[in-house]
Amino acid sequence: MEKYSLRTGLREQTIMKDVYFTAPFNLVEVRENKKNPLLEVMVMSSSPGLLNNDSYDINIEVIDNSALNLQTQSYQRIFVSEQGTNQNMNVRVGNGAYFSHTPHPAVPHKGARYTARNTINLQSNSTLLWGEILTCGRKHMAAGERFAFKKHHAITEIFREGVLVFKDNLYLVPDEIDVNQFGQYEGRTHQGSLFFTAPNSDINERMREVSQRLSSEKDIDFGITKVLDNAYLLRVLGNEGEQLFKLFTKIRQAEDSRINQERSTEAIGKSMHDMRGSG
Repeated sequence: MEKYSLRTGLREQTIMKDVYFTAPFNLVEVRENKKNPLLEVMVMSSSPGLLNNDSYDINIEVIDNSALNLQTQSYQRIFVSEQGTNQNMNVRVGNGAYFSHTPHPAVPHKGARYTARNTINLQSNSTLLWGEILTCGRKHMAAGERFAFKKHHAITEIFREGVLVFKDNLYLVPDEIDVNQFGQYEGRTHQGSLFFTAPNSDINERMREVSQRLSSEKDIDFGITKVLDNAYLLRVLGNEGEQLFKLFTKIRQAEDSRINQERSTEAIGKSMHDMRGSG
């Protein structure tokens, strides 16, 4: 079993505290401005992708009042896998903490079988941005590999204080359905979903911002839904993985910037308060 785990820590900014990984993984900090409160970490891998019988085990803990963005290095390729491939990811986000993760698209090759379970546990005032993108496979191959994989099954469950607030069950077996029919891909080849929740946020304003950003994009269909008073779900259908990934990245970067600004302002305010108190 291949695995990695990360637990954040706090000094003046969020830091990598407890880190563990096995081959082929490596976790590298990629935060350019070391003064930013938000810790940015990239998951690097020496493997070309998920191979037959591979099983990934991932554990992330974002402690109270810390902030983490977890990035991927490249597209997640899933190769021919008669016995299947698996990924299990557990995320815990503490009080006042922030976690964002919009990985590169998954690319299931012809004959691939993939099962994933993502379990995310939030506290009452945790903030989360979580995205996933699935492609039809290697559609630009000469022979064509659109929806030639065997099975893709990904379950994502998000809990807030132990209560299930969102569940996404993506089960796709191309041999059993017409992916082009109404309610499925309807002629598109890529789909993405993005879930965002934040305490005490104006979720309607966030939804308007996202809708405006996507309305100018060509060759996509999207819908955005308010699923809780402080949460929305975005679904996008398109034909290019890079386009969807860039859209999700821009949304994620906007939220990351908000966190950096809010935390920096809070730190300045605390510093001034401490100076007045000592005077």
